[in-house]
Amino acid sequence: MKQKITLNKFTYAFEEHQQDDSLPHLILLHGFMGDGRVFNHLIDDLCAFCNPVTIDLLGHGKSSITADYRSYLAKNQVRDIRELIKNLNSSSLFLFGYSMGGRLALHTALSHPQLFSGVILESTTCGITDPEKANERQKSDFKRSKRIENDFESFLADWKTLELFQSPLPQDEKLVKHYHSIQAGQSPKGLSSSLRGFGTSTMPPVCDELERFHLPVLLMAGSADQKYQQINREMSRIFPHAAFQSVKAGHRIHLDNPAGWLAQIETFIKNHTS
Repeated sequence: MKQKITLNKFTYAFEEHQQDDSLPHLILLHGFMGDGRVFNHLIDDLCAFCNPVTIDLLGHGKSSITADYRSYLAKNQVRDIRELIKNLNSSSLFLFGYSMGGRLALHTALSHPQLFSGVILESTTCGITDPEKANERQKSDFKRSKRIENDFESFLADWKTLELFQSPLPQDEKLVKHYHSIQAGQSPKGLSSSLRGFGTSTMPPVCDELERFHLPVLLMAGSADQKYQQINREMSRIFPHAAFQSVKAGHRIHLDNPAGWLAQIETFIKNHTS
């Protein structure tokens, strides 16, 4: 059952799916237009080797919705996630993030490395360092945010068909339908503001900070996702203690290939739990 906690005037919905003192905790941060439910099909298997904790990020799911884009800035969301983590009773804590959630996980881990035993990033980036490319992406994200506000239904229809989300594996239609229903149930106001405050272009790039992060890191990208294959291979060469794994999938490994995703997560957590 989801719990709610108020942090810095915002309410966050989260769920501790198991409390086994002999196992480490794994915090799971979802991507844009998702919420904690996108991991439901993985929870039972995760409970065999960790205590999974799912969080609805700001502007998503049952957490607070605000139109003020400044609330979604990296520094503010990192502050809130840190406060939430402080309320968990765990001596061993791993942090996972997918796509947008991966960017937030990366910022959080870089700001508070003492909190974690390791970090797992799926299909994510450390930001855009080229000012011209960042400006172009910012314009694109602004147009998307306006479309979300004005015609969310057509935006969602187009979003589903993006090449980024195509899978090289046969997909579980029931899972995909559930995933799409979660996306369709999100607040356009929350999504639009999230995109403006914490889009890839507005998030401060942290690529230059990776070399000082000395915790173990697992980077994953789908075999069909060439853009993020390249990004994550490059990131793995900068982190002092990172491994890159290509998993047969598209951008959403946790949806396209749950078994492959779980295998990577379990091996990493067991290898880095004392």
